[in-house]
Amino acid sequence: MTADRQVQLLFSCLVVLGLGGIANADDSGMVLIPAGQFEMGRTKTTDDDSTGMRPKALRDDRPVHTVQLDSYYLDAHEVSQADYERFVEAAGHTPPYHWLYGKAPEDREDFAVHNVDWEDATAYCGWAGKRLPTEAEWERAARGGLDGMDYPWGDQKPDDRARFNTPEGPGPVGTFRQNDLELFDMVGGVAEWCSDWYQRTYYEVSPEENPPGPESGMYKMIRGGSWSSGPRRITVFFRNWVRPNQKTPNIGIRCAKDAE
Repeated sequence: MTADRQVQLLFSCLVVLGLGGIANADDSGMVLIPAGQFEMGRTKTTDDDSTGMRPKALRDDRPVHTVQLDSYYLDAHEVSQADYERFVEAAGHTPPYHWLYGKAPEDREDFAVHNVDWEDATAYCGWAGKRLPTEAEWERAARGGLDGMDYPWGDQKPDDRARFNTPEGPGPVGTFRQNDLELFDMVGGVAEWCSDWYQRTYYEVSPEENPPGPESGMYKMIRGGSWSSGPRRITVFFRNWVRPNQKTPNIGIRCAKDAE
């Protein structure tokens, strides 16, 4: 057994025993992510990195850098269409364009909400007394304590561990196995809006403590890949960005909240 695997198993045992500072999802469906450090970015290099053959746009996940975050809460699973329907009805918000008569499809109420842009996502989180996570908060939660790994569960291929590389569209939330922080579907399913603007070289200048992202930009960050993504795009370090007004079937919401 490798030293890395021993560390992973120890972390998992601490979580199970309640000694790792990780709380189960509370009554609000959120999980406490305790304050701490992690290594953010792609740790594995390829020959293309050194030769310059890797496009600059795909080198935005480096350099690896240490990030210190305060504690925060994160939704245990992606926002469902039923969750979003309650917001639409209470706030008078415009429903996603694929809902007939402004209602979530009855046979898909537990599916991840989609066809929502950044403003929709921000409005939903605000209505729920929450906010969108920063990109750093998202990555720390997705890693689940496994620094240096490709996926929330380690380096093993995704196979049946996530909803990805399928033409069937979004699926029910909370379907696949939780990571060690007890978070569902951190990769695959639908990509998730973050609060940050995108900047290709942000990792070179990012502050070590609670990085908020660039002050402005043209694109907003989305993380985690989706049902339509290949395995390389559902890694915990892969950075993706779209215009804030983008509404597609492969982008949804997961909310965060400051911890007291």
